[in-house]
Amino acid sequence: MNNTTISKTLQGLVLVHLSFSVWSGKKKLRPEDLKGVNLPPDKLASLGSKRIFDPDALKVFATLKRQAERACEEVGVRFLGGYAIPEEKLAPLMEKMEQVEQSFATAKTNFLSAYDDNLNDWLAEAGEWSEIVARAVEPANRVAERLSCGFTAFKVEAPGETASAVQPLERQVGGLADQLIHEIGALAKSTWEESYRCRTSVTRKALRPLKAILDKLSSLSFVGPDKISGLVANVHAALATVPRSGPVTGATLMGLVGVLCELSDIAGFITTEEREEMLQPLPEPEVEPEPSASLPPKTVTFMPQPVQQIEAPAVWFW
Repeated sequence: MNNTTISKTLQGLVLVHLSFSVWSGKKKLRPEDLKGVNLPPDKLASLGSKRIFDPDALKVFATLKRQAERACEEVGVRFLGGYAIPEEKLAPLMEKMEQVEQSFATAKTNFLSAYDDNLNDWLAEAGEWSEIVARAVEPANRVAERLSCGFTAFKVEAPGETASAVQPLERQVGGLADQLIHEIGALAKSTWEESYRCRTSVTRKALRPLKAILDKLSSLSFVGPDKISGLVANVHAALATVPRSGPVTGATLMGLVGVLCELSDIAGFITTEEREEMLQPLPEPEVEPEPSASLPPKTVTFMPQPVQQIEAPAVWFW
């Protein structure tokens, strides 16, 4: 890959770097915290950590961080410690990043305003271990410094013609196609496991991840057209067979599973057994027998029997 090719590839990309700092609410467990306990030497074992704050109160920050990462993964590929995003996908991604940033700021304000109350509740819950926790407690203003959220978008350019400067970037850019295939393969494997495995029929909701795969492959195909264009064509062809409405079954469903198998297999995410399972013909759906035609109600004719004549006994008069 020469400098011109590198520049052409980078021209269509924007690098987005996320900067999140999320306080863990943990501190290292020290020997003095376990007075009277006979501990093994450091070369055999090391102490873990102690929770000095309720982890449930901190989950919102990890959730928002993962939300930002997922938004970048949907449209971009990992590159240089961040995400390489097609330039046309940048504007909608920045809107999502701004929403995450605002949500993070709101969550941080709410967290800090309730910090002391939540800390007292945690100490009370610690019971006999509260002293160990209390010794490691940090004030709210210190914790505030460890909670931050941000993002930066910028362009990357090749550094001139100096070979020693170009070669590292050349390796990174040259690996973009393989990295994209790796990420798509992981997504294809999880899609099969969650929505297609052991199914003889799927709803149209199961098409969403496949359409997301097609969109990501299509928008980033320029980073390695020789490796990616064929995958784009195969996914597009499989989706083109899907009917406009109703569940997806039969040969159409097998075509979708076949594409997921190809994407998973090329990235090395499935075993031989899983490949065989994915490509095994689907069992025919059970067809309930049609109800037999109802017979007309049987007509029962009542034929009155002739009345038998019974002779009355003779009566004698004396």
